Amino acid sequence: MIDYKKMNSVCFVFLQGIGDFIMFTPALNKIKIINPSIKISIVLRKELGLKALAENTGLFESVHEIPLAKQPVFYIPWIFWLNDYWIIREELKRLFETFKPEYVKIIYTQLLPTIVYKVLCPGRIKKHKIDRFAAEAGAMLTEAEKNSPIIVIPRDISDAFGGEVDGLPGMSEAVLIGIHRNTADRTRFIDIDVVREFIDKLNAGKEKHYFIIFADRNSYDLEWNRDGKHLSAPNLKYSFELLGDKDSLHMAALIKRCDFIISIDSSVFNIAGALGKNTIGIFNTYKVHSNQRRLNRSNMLCIDKSKVAAADLMEKYYLLKALQM
Repeated sequence: MIDYKKMNSVCFVFLQGIGDFIMFTPALNKIKIINPSIKISIVLRKELGLKALAENTGLFESVHEIPLAKQPVFYIPWIFWLNDYWIIREELKRLFETFKPEYVKIIYTQLLPTIVYKVLCPGRIKKHKIDRFAAEAGAMLTEAEKNSPIIVIPRDISDAFGGEVDGLPGMSEAVLIGIHRNTADRTRFIDIDVVREFIDKLNAGKEKHYFIIFADRNSYDLEWNRDGKHLSAPNLKYSFELLGDKDSLHMAALIKRCDFIISIDSSVFNIAGALGKNTIGIFNTYKVHSNQRRLNRSNMLCIDKSKVAAADLMEKYYLLKALQM
């Protein structure tokens, strides 16, 4: 266990995903509570556009980025570190010449591949990510702290993105639904025709809906190569599309503007949870169940089902609407 109470400065090397970073913020905040004078620095992966999001949490003395060359299609930490070891090593040496933290800690999100848990540890339940991060950081969390990820969106960014959406015809009477259906590595996805059917059914009703489609450039190209079509194809009634040329803070501003979020287990899901949005989480293709990700909130409903149908989405959507009335 690391004792942060008397430490002057610490640097966390955190080269994991956007959602992982969101889940890590309660542990970082707890460290600041334990030692208000501690100076925390963090090193993030540049490609994820996390810097602005991190800087606005108010947790860090400095935020640094490392560009990585590769990310394995199937994420196994040993392969990840083997691929990028020399890049990480040299970049960290360069960074630490400009600032010299008292302690450096590398945070891993997955200590063992899934196969080890399945074969060697049958029946073992992995810790929730927040619990694991907190344990690694030496800052165990209460239930309330665990359910308090930190995202701060500056007013100017929130107004800019909200204004862009609010300018759509009839938006003041419409329900805005954000949908994230596909990761770039295809480990998590909802079938494109299922989402299309869900959108068509909502559009056939009396209530007016708009849709934001969250997709980065890789997953957008994958839709075309794999499915021969895009969820945001011209024949669909969609209103706005986000590609991967915006940073995570801008994505958070769009998620905040949505009335409902439907998302696979991803950064969109985790940001929506941190912002307290009405959220439907889909856990159907990845070796993780919703109870390992879900925050304990009444406005989050999850589907743990290998074959998700449009009827499942409709059921959860109307149930979530009823719960919020």
